[in-house]
Amino acid sequence: MPEHKSERREAKVRYKGTLLAAALATGAVLVLTAAGLNSPGDHKTAAAPAKGLIRVSYVKSYSSLTELRADSSAIVEITAGKQHPEDIAGLPVTVTTAVVKKVIWGKISAASAIELRQVGTSSAVGENTSKLLVPGTEYLVFVVPSTGAIDAAPDRLLITGDAGVYELRQEQYLYRGGNADPERGNSLPTALQADTAVSVVTS
Repeated sequence: MPEHKSERREAKVRYKGTLLAAALATGAVLVLTAAGLNSPGDHKTAAAPAKGLIRVSYVKSYSSLTELRADSSAIVEITAGKQHPEDIAGLPVTVTTAVVKKVIWGKISAASAIELRQVGTSSAVGENTSKLLVPGTEYLVFVVPSTGAIDAAPDRLLITGDAGVYELRQEQYLYRGGNADPERGNSLPTALQADTAVSVVTS
């Protein structure tokens, strides 16, 4: 059944200036198309983020963990905590506070707690973006600093390429990243054994 324009509006947003820097830090988000998402000139408040389906096109996808690690500043084991929505220049995002259990590779400036920012909220769902973290759940995450982003802070980090995130489920880390190649799909491992994951992602 065809969709009527009155029911669905798509706005193409090209990142420029500081917002581009924020996108590049995650592995280069270039163009975002969102149903029901206002353009950067039409700001919404953090209390009322945009609703709809967010589509993100990426400049770079990842075919291996080695390639993903090369663009990361650290790989950490975390437990996700409290979350809240924010509005970054018209883009609805979710910020999760997380406890750092262990830095298994690289360095981060924060000692024990970080913030991870992801595109989308519970009401503005991302398509081909990383799955929103679930409070109380443990993850293995490839991260980069938020340096250059308009919401940059020493303890606010971004998931590398919006791809580098695995959720611990029993004896495995299951892939929860986005940024799948539009032609080849996801090339990263869909699961890592928990007892060997550290050696796999750091080798």
